[in-house]
Amino acid sequence: MAKLNRKAGLLIPGMIVCAVLARILGKFDVFPFFFGLLRSLIYISLYIGWGFSVKRRILQTQVRRYMLGISFLMVFWFTVRSIKYHFAIDPGVIRILWYWYYFPMLFIPLLSVFVALSLGKPEAWRLPKRAALLYLPTLLFLLLVVTNDFHQLVFSFPPGKVWSDLDYGYGPGCYFVMGWEILCALTAFLLMLLKCRRAQWKKYLPALLLSCSVVYGLIYISGAKWMQLIGGDITAVQCLLFSGILESCIQCGLIQTNTGYDELFRAGTFGAQIADDHCRVCYASANSPVLSEDDMRAAQEHAFPSNKHTLLKSHPIDGGRVYWQEDIESITALLEKLEENREALAEKNHLEQENYRIKREILAFREKNRLYDSLQEETSRQIDLLHALFSRYEQEKEPNKQRRLLAQMTVVGAYIKRRGNLIFISETAKTIDTGELSFCVEESMANLRLLGAACAADVPQGVKLYTRDGIAAYDFFEDVLEASLEDLRSVWLKLRLLVGSVLLCLEVECESSLSGFQKRCESCTLEDGVWRFVLPIGKAGEAS
Repeated sequence: MAKLNRKAGLLIPGMIVCAVLARILGKFDVFPFFFGLLRSLIYISLYIGWGFSVKRRILQTQVRRYMLGISFLMVFWFTVRSIKYHFAIDPGVIRILWYWYYFPMLFIPLLSVFVALSLGKPEAWRLPKRAALLYLPTLLFLLLVVTNDFHQLVFSFPPGKVWSDLDYGYGPGCYFVMGWEILCALTAFLLMLLKCRRAQWKKYLPALLLSCSVVYGLIYISGAKWMQLIGGDITAVQCLLFSGILESCIQCGLIQTNTGYDELFRAGTFGAQIADDHCRVCYASANSPVLSEDDMRAAQEHAFPSNKHTLLKSHPIDGGRVYWQEDIESITALLEKLEENREALAEKNHLEQENYRIKREILAFREKNRLYDSLQEETSRQIDLLHALFSRYEQEKEPNKQRRLLAQMTVVGAYIKRRGNLIFISETAKTIDTGELSFCVEESMANLRLLGAACAADVPQGVKLYTRDGIAAYDFFEDVLEASLEDLRSVWLKLRLLVGSVLLCLEVECESSLSGFQKRCESCTLEDGVWRFVLPIGKAGEAS
């Protein structure tokens, strides 16, 4: 399998390089018809071969079926393109073939969504019927494109000229079509990402290729001359990127495959071997001993003691048998220990006490881990924001901007710290004093002042709130700060005490738009660059 992967790793780039060279030679009028057809045949062969590879590697029926459909659509796309450029003469036929580019362009992202939905499902699983509703907008967009001659909502052509892809503009429908393609592609990748449990760094390659595909499509549709010169063949580029995205998802584990079992078996530490019917070893794990043919024959009849503490066992499989050694030393030691425990009741009681103590420590560790996991889950967005700020800091060269990024990181870090305190408090107390909320706000504002922002807070002491309401108020405060962190000038917070509730009044002066918080509060207004929010909080958890 490793040899096959190495061969494919050399053959595929070689075919792509040959296709690029054929395009360059065709551009310089060196046998353009021959090299154009050769280039198309190279790409078609590449995607047919990839389809056969997918059929061999993917076990889950639904995933394999949809990925084969994607391979077919790529071959269809290149076939239509080849007919358009090398065989069609009539402008009307050429234009219709151009419209049919959007059949694979729309359905490849859609089938990618179906692939993502099918991941991790059993063999007999089928997509729910409601998933078929996704075909409806896709078919409507395809119909919109292929009927463009009647309405010109997708592509517009200048009057008095031949309608072709050499001189056209984009209508509003084109952006809806492109948006649907991007939405499907992003949805598919995010679903794969959520279902994958492997290391995060391995997911960067498909994300990078997906970003390149989206950016390329946007630049191409903008009509940039340099893109038309360098990567003007949208069929070749997008097919390569889509197949690259899916293949990278396979390679990094986002799409599971039926490969790598021989390497996994060799890396195992279970001391097992697989031999054929003639007792010839085919696979062996890393720590498996050398077995003679006589030992294997004996193990075929019954468990064979290879030494005092080891039993050699076997079980038939298709084409041979599997042999493994079972360590019985621990069982012997356990029996001896049980005999000793029966002789000394006091020792037994001591062991039971030790077991109880260890169990109690394990439970304590589990509780700590649960709290830390809860903190990580509740502050995951802020942790990601810190990573992003750190990356920007490392790339930034200007000292003033570096200091500002450091100040922004301290604001986010203060929230994570205080949020953790609130989570720990919520485990033991249902209510908190407004003083605790005041400490949280003051620490955040102390770090905001490093950004040069004017900050003030008026939080009265001695008022009881439910812990969950206090956390919700602090989360709202932090969300508003993060949304305005780049251009924040001043922050003012006040808690007003009413008869049955508390009002959180927040004023933020910034250039950023904070209208998205309108649904989360009772009042949201903007006056002279100052955003004012009013958020009701019930006393001791009462409804406001």
